[in-house]
Amino acid sequence: MDSIAESIYTEIPAPEELNDTPSLLTVIFELTPRSWYSLREKVTIQETVKTVLVFMNAHLSLNNSNQVAFILSSPLGSEILHPSVESDENEKGLHGSQENALLINEGMYRNFRIVDEVVMRKLNHALEKISANLSESEKKVSTVAGALSRALTYTNRLLHLDQSISTTTASAINSTASTMNTSGTGSSTNMSATSMHARVLVVTPNDTYESNYIAIMNSIFAAQKMKVPIDVAKLGGNQAPYLQQAADATNGVYLHIKEPRGLIQVLSTAYFLEPSLRSIVILPTNSNVNYKASCFITGKPVDIGFVCSVCLCIMSVLPESGNCPACQSKFDESFLEKLRRGPVIARKKRKIDNGTGDVNGQTPTPAAEVADASGPS
Repeated sequence: MDSIAESIYTEIPAPEELNDTPSLLTVIFELTPRSWYSLREKVTIQETVKTVLVFMNAHLSLNNSNQVAFILSSPLGSEILHPSVESDENEKGLHGSQENALLINEGMYRNFRIVDEVVMRKLNHALEKISANLSESEKKVSTVAGALSRALTYTNRLLHLDQSISTTTASAINSTASTMNTSGTGSSTNMSATSMHARVLVVTPNDTYESNYIAIMNSIFAAQKMKVPIDVAKLGGNQAPYLQQAADATNGVYLHIKEPRGLIQVLSTAYFLEPSLRSIVILPTNSNVNYKASCFITGKPVDIGFVCSVCLCIMSVLPESGNCPACQSKFDESFLEKLRRGPVIARKKRKIDNGTGDVNGQTPTPAAEVADASGPS
């Protein structure tokens, strides 16, 4: 038995080179007060943010080159909390801050502490602004579409601009190494700039995005072209159909987490795997994706509607102005008149009279009898 087990383990050749590609994780945290109020008995904002920060720290611990970004989506707009221009200055000034000393442990690993301090401080300031400046009607406004656009913009800059700089540096190192090899003072090396994987995680309790349908669809198309999966962690409430479409169209993971207290377990299992490894792992899938579109005029889901031939804008009703509400294209008046008349219903063909005055072998009922039968008794 030992010889068999030994042959199994010794005959497999060791890999020549391990490809440890860095990864970028961008977290979009939606802070809609009305939606979080509905989850007040299940979980709080502070507990959820702490769980997300633990998940981000775990991502950083996998690879020294991994990077994270935290984007806040609130009724005041979308904002990148980390990284920011103020990160270096805040790092110097936060060591003596009593406010952040209560939130963050001073003995924490430096990279973890930088992320946690900046996110917690800016999130507290955002909550103060929301409670002081917003009315009740404005507290249910969602800006997740703008946050998605900002996340993809930051990802595109990091993958292309920064990678071009690293590629230039790597080529300079290669030329130096080749010069050393020709002179006989160095060994042969093969250095190249490594690419970076990227993904976006949306953590939200909101389920209404009718007014942001067009912007969300544009972000989905951009993420498809960039090959950036969009993962969605929907907390409580009902399903979010448009975010379902985003996850399904970009090969991301969508989960409706009905018990938000166990969020850390879900994040560390379903969302922890990199996109390059998900093809060999059985992930939770959702086959019942609702692909209904949203009307550009009413903002409600559409089963059957009208589509502009210029910009593909979807409408459940015809615009009174006769222009497309998206691109302002002028529709043909004669064609609009035909559409306003309603659909044409094809009538059933009647069989030919057999010569006895009967249709289908039956004597037709006179019109007077029909009227009497349909009238009052």
